[in-house]
Amino acid sequence: MTSFEPLRKALAATYDIEREVGQGGMARVYLARDLKHDRPVAIKVIDAEVAVGLASERFLREIQICARLTHPHILPLLDSGFADERPYFVMPFVDGESIRDRLARVGRFPVDEAVLLAREVADALDYAHAAGIVHRDIKPENVLLLGNHAVVLDFGVARAISTAAEPRVDFTMAGMVVGTPAYMSPEQASGDAVQDGRSDMYGLAVMLYEMLTGSQPFKGPTAQAVISKRFLEVAPAADIGRPETPPNVVVAIARALQREPADRYATLGEFGKALADPAGGTSVSIRRASVQPSIVVVPFANVGGNEENEFLSDGITDEIISVLSRLRTLRVAARTSSYAIRNQQVDIAAIGRTLNVDTLLEGSVQRAGARVRVKSRLVKISDGVELWSEQFDREFDDIFAIQDAISGAIATALEATILGTEKAGGALRSATVAAVYERYLQGRYAWNKRTETQLARAVEHFEAAVKSDPNFAPAHAGLADAYAVLGTYGAQAAADVMPLARASAQRALSNDPSLAEAHATLGLVSAVYDHDWAEAEVAFARAITLSPTYVTAWQWRAIALHVPLGRIDEARADVEEARRLDPLSLPLGATAGLVHAIAGDVGSAISAFHDVLAIEPRFGIAHFFLGHTLMGAGRHAEAVESFSSAIAISGGSPEMSSGLAQAQAHLGDRAAAKAEIDRLVALRSERYVSATLIAQLYAALGEHDRALTWLRTAADDRDPELVYLGRKPVYAGLRSNPAFDALIAATGLQATVEGQR
Repeated sequence: MTSFEPLRKALAATYDIEREVGQGGMARVYLARDLKHDRPVAIKVIDAEVAVGLASERFLREIQICARLTHPHILPLLDSGFADERPYFVMPFVDGESIRDRLARVGRFPVDEAVLLAREVADALDYAHAAGIVHRDIKPENVLLLGNHAVVLDFGVARAISTAAEPRVDFTMAGMVVGTPAYMSPEQASGDAVQDGRSDMYGLAVMLYEMLTGSQPFKGPTAQAVISKRFLEVAPAADIGRPETPPNVVVAIARALQREPADRYATLGEFGKALADPAGGTSVSIRRASVQPSIVVVPFANVGGNEENEFLSDGITDEIISVLSRLRTLRVAARTSSYAIRNQQVDIAAIGRTLNVDTLLEGSVQRAGARVRVKSRLVKISDGVELWSEQFDREFDDIFAIQDAISGAIATALEATILGTEKAGGALRSATVAAVYERYLQGRYAWNKRTETQLARAVEHFEAAVKSDPNFAPAHAGLADAYAVLGTYGAQAAADVMPLARASAQRALSNDPSLAEAHATLGLVSAVYDHDWAEAEVAFARAITLSPTYVTAWQWRAIALHVPLGRIDEARADVEEARRLDPLSLPLGATAGLVHAIAGDVGSAISAFHDVLAIEPRFGIAHFFLGHTLMGAGRHAEAVESFSSAIAISGGSPEMSSGLAQAQAHLGDRAAAKAEIDRLVALRSERYVSATLIAQLYAALGEHDRALTWLRTAADDRDPELVYLGRKPVYAGLRSNPAFDALIAATGLQATVEGQR
């Protein structure tokens, strides 16, 4: 017999309880079917130990008052009563995530989304307060996300429990104070008899702070420690670590978190207006913690110019960036942005402004046989003062010690209190030998080039490293990355390399579960190859939680997960975050344009590609993406020019030549398209060529049956491109065909495609 069988029997005439779906605080939640209306509902049942102290008539009377609330951002109460001697109430069943679920998944919200959701909650609270009802338990768990909007649940439940409590029952003394310590206002935590809507305002401000920053304003080892801090301290400003937060939002949160209710806004309506008003005032006390130290690591120079040693100077640079990025108290400019200023005659003040950093580390590496000399110096950007410098002359076997010394010296120079509980050593600090580490560095150097030839070399180096040391987790992660990129770029058949990528990532994590790179690669493989969207979601979230500055995880999640699932706003938010971390990255600029194009925002897409090309006119990928965007907009002559530029710059690829022939077909040059089809078919006998490229050509020619035949071949090949069938404009002409729907269904994405039509 199930644990809720007595409850099921008590409610059998009205509801068919299926299963328990949640618990917490003072109640359990069950999924049930409303027999009269044949609809799913959620039944919340107060726990027995709490129910003992409640007067049933008073509880039901209070619930009836709350049931009168009708507001678009309040989940309504449908029914209430007593069953199995416990009070219950019924709500619509919402199959969605709460703000807490989203925070656990992504860490923090985009600023605009967080503020909009908070304003919706504020509007709901303001409406309820006008009706005389205070929520008393505002927290992320009690706000559901329905579409792109917030819906508050459990309205009036805290009031009903408190009001219906028998005089002999002291919930506070019993350890069941109504509310959640992390979100309680000071007056609520102290048990003041008079608590009005400003107590809800405090809880909402804490929740918004957490949505913006990823953490609560007051933290401590126990609930009592957290509560004590709100009486003794002023909350830090909400833009610490999130400088893009508008000043009016920072001020509004600070005022809503004031200790005394009289110092907060008078109503939730005023709080909501303050969040929306860019001209909001600043007359409120805000504690700003010392500015978070920040640094850019300029690629170390390869002294002597021997190209064979360039992997070493780049590898030492990358490892220092990686090690420093793990120190939560230090903000580190992303790798791509660091390398963008390599060999540039740029004033360090300009570097500081561009990358928003206040210190710069530069250095050089010189290798002679088994000896290596590393020079480095740390400079304060504002005045050019040298904070630290040192030269290391060691055997190459001591390379780990050199990197540790540099990282530790930086931490000391910046007075970052990070070496106690958070060591300045990275994932590479394992029991391996320098020769294995050298092969690993050579692999990463090749992988960062991202060409087909270099990726193949990366595989060779990583395989040599893991053969010498099978327990060296970073090399397994590097091997996974190399295989995954080869498969997603179309350089090799996905069926050949994606299983290898998965296996290598899993091997890396078995040795070191903290490797964000391996989690991100598992997310990529799970999405575009396995079509396991739930697993991909978890893997990407884990990668970002472990390393919030790992730009590749944000980029891959946007393109491989959010875009196929139709979550365009989330994709844009992830790309925005990646670009904030890595503002000089050309690939990220092109990715932003691609997301705009898939969303149908042609103007923004073209603008994004032009911005990238204004910085680097010879960035072939931007020309290629621009060509597809123009073609999707019917601007075929311009598309021909863009594809031609891409080919001229890069030497051409099957993807680029197919794009050019597609644009020519749309202009009436069917012969060019037919010739390209013949060429690609012949090339498939020599090397892997994605069947989708041939399908796209037939689609451009209007030969849909042949296009579908080649898409079925792509499905047999497990081509990653299949996850974009319902999204990319190039397939628009096929979307009315049932056979096309069947192909999409195989990826588990049919519902999102239906919603797009």
